[in-house]
Amino acid sequence: MKENKAITYSLLAHIRNTGTLMKGPIDAFVPLIKRALHQLNEQGISKGQSILEIQRYASEIYSIDFPLPVLKSILKKIESEVNEGGVINFQLFNDNSFLLKEFYFVDYEESLQESKRDVTTIEKLFLDFLKINNIEPEANQSVLRFIEKNKMSISRYISNIHVSNGTDYTIEAKFVDFFKKIPHVYEIIKRLYLGSIITGFLEFKTDSYANKVELLLDTNFVVSLLDLNTPESTHTCNKLLEVCRNIGYNFSILSDTIDEIKFLLKKKAENFSNTFLGKRINPEDIYNACERRRLNGSDLERIVDNIEDLVHGEGINIIPHTEKWKNIAKFSKEFNYLKDVRNSKVSALHDATAIFYVREKRGKPIRDFEKVNCWFVNNSFSQTSLSNEGYIEFQNESIRADELLNILWLSNPGINRNSDNDDFIDIGLTSIVAFTLSRSLPKASIIRELDDNIQKYRDESISDKDIILISTRISNRQLKDIEGLNKLAETSKEEFVIKLKDEANKQLIEENNRIEKLDGLLQKFQLQVTKVGKERLRLKQKNEHIDKQELSYQAKTSELELKLANERKEKIIAKNKLIAIARNAFISKKVKKWRLQILIPFLAAAGIALIGILILLSSNQWNFSELFNNIEKIKKDSLGSLLMAMIGPVIFAFFMPVFILRFFNVSNIEAFKKTITIPSELMDEEL
Repeated sequence: MKENKAITYSLLAHIRNTGTLMKGPIDAFVPLIKRALHQLNEQGISKGQSILEIQRYASEIYSIDFPLPVLKSILKKIESEVNEGGVINFQLFNDNSFLLKEFYFVDYEESLQESKRDVTTIEKLFLDFLKINNIEPEANQSVLRFIEKNKMSISRYISNIHVSNGTDYTIEAKFVDFFKKIPHVYEIIKRLYLGSIITGFLEFKTDSYANKVELLLDTNFVVSLLDLNTPESTHTCNKLLEVCRNIGYNFSILSDTIDEIKFLLKKKAENFSNTFLGKRINPEDIYNACERRRLNGSDLERIVDNIEDLVHGEGINIIPHTEKWKNIAKFSKEFNYLKDVRNSKVSALHDATAIFYVREKRGKPIRDFEKVNCWFVNNSFSQTSLSNEGYIEFQNESIRADELLNILWLSNPGINRNSDNDDFIDIGLTSIVAFTLSRSLPKASIIRELDDNIQKYRDESISDKDIILISTRISNRQLKDIEGLNKLAETSKEEFVIKLKDEANKQLIEENNRIEKLDGLLQKFQLQVTKVGKERLRLKQKNEHIDKQELSYQAKTSELELKLANERKEKIIAKNKLIAIARNAFISKKVKKWRLQILIPFLAAAGIALIGILILLSSNQWNFSELFNNIEKIKKDSLGSLLMAMIGPVIFAFFMPVFILRFFNVSNIEAFKKTITIPSELMDEEL
């Protein structure tokens, strides 16, 4: 298995399943390229001349090719996400050069490690499965190549490129089918499948589809709709109709297809009691559906009688006159080609007629998937190009139901929002497994002939269990020469019976050995799962213990930080109290100085006045009567009168108001205090 690619598929599936903002086909690749940029940055790369450098590195670590136009779109998306607040972490220029600064991305590393473990598990299980089935591993043989089959077929539609991916994957299909019963393993396989489909959309270039699309339904599709196939096939076809109805598609069926269905069901009804081998070999045989649903031949005939009503009930339009397309088909190279593919002239002509109907509806050959307005939809085979060219210039006329579902699901955001991933993945995986196993079976006509011969020539030595063992041997392709067995029945009944018994005994021995080995494999796997589970539990408990310790340390740290903060606060408060005392003393000193500025002149004026009075008293021998007489004389003198009239009011008008404001007016005193410039050392320290 190509390990890097498988790990990438698993990681892509995880990203898609856990992503909440998946709006388009390329969104799942954004984390992958972010991770590549992070690793380039860690290697000291801070710029590049071309995004080719990023492409080469991404292809190296993921083993998938990123087309340059798609990579550029992804990088533009990354650029818009990581450059915030004026900080440039990644810049892409018009000439495709780039700048890389401090790019950090480790979001999916844990998921990557889990993907690596999952891929290793699948590799080991597959090798063990090969040994149990006595198959020698071939070079590059892997489950991944089988899983990629669907991606290859989808790529054929969305990029017009046909890449061969081998022809026989029977053992890989059996591996997937077997481990479908083991949820843990099947979940890994489902993730690989989803990842492989997602990578196909690196080639997808569309934004919209044709408005009106017609789906022309094939015989096997309608048989599945009637629940006369496996439950999985019925679910696939119903799901396709549901999805396509929601996006406005129309459904139609040729009247020839109705006739073919009627003929098929009538034949099954006629031979209802005469068949045994066919349904044991082919899980998709109508008889298996009848057994599951407890239907009999009469029930099949009743379905035949009501087929038109059943089809109309599904909203399918029946196209009545098909002569025009049938006449063209009869003389076409397509008809000659399909005769070999379908092993029946009637079926080949039917399919060729459908192809020419589709071609007429399309009007001209169409290159792009999204522009196709008509498809011939089947549920049992994958029709490749009718030419042998490796490059398909135009879209095929036919498409399998699961292929169409996959393309619509992954490319249409509306379908994505309203649908369950698991449902589509199960449909896709089940379809490729069934298709692969069905292709490995012998022709239906040969099996019918063998069934007839067994019913005709079997004796008491051949039990029903022997026939089941023989059918298993045919299914497993261990009994390949069915035609030789039928010829032996014609020439020697006894040798035919001996050969049947011999093959049944061989299968019984092989099955017993196989069951024992498979039980051993499952036990071994269960032990590994248990061991991994215990290890995960141990790591979880260890992480929980570490988390608890971390929380405890954080709590203690927070407590100490709070205590230190409180102590610091108390110290600052005490310090601020001392500063407040010093600041108040400083302010008081300034206020005193401010008051003295008016008090000193006032006292000086009062002192001068007092000295003048004392001088007057002294000059009048301290006789107050004499003093008052002299004052009266001065008043009569004009100059003296003027001086006495001015001295008193001036002293009163100037000094007294100022004195009162500075000593007794509280608001004035507080206003002055606010004008005082406080030195920085007397300011309170912030808490």
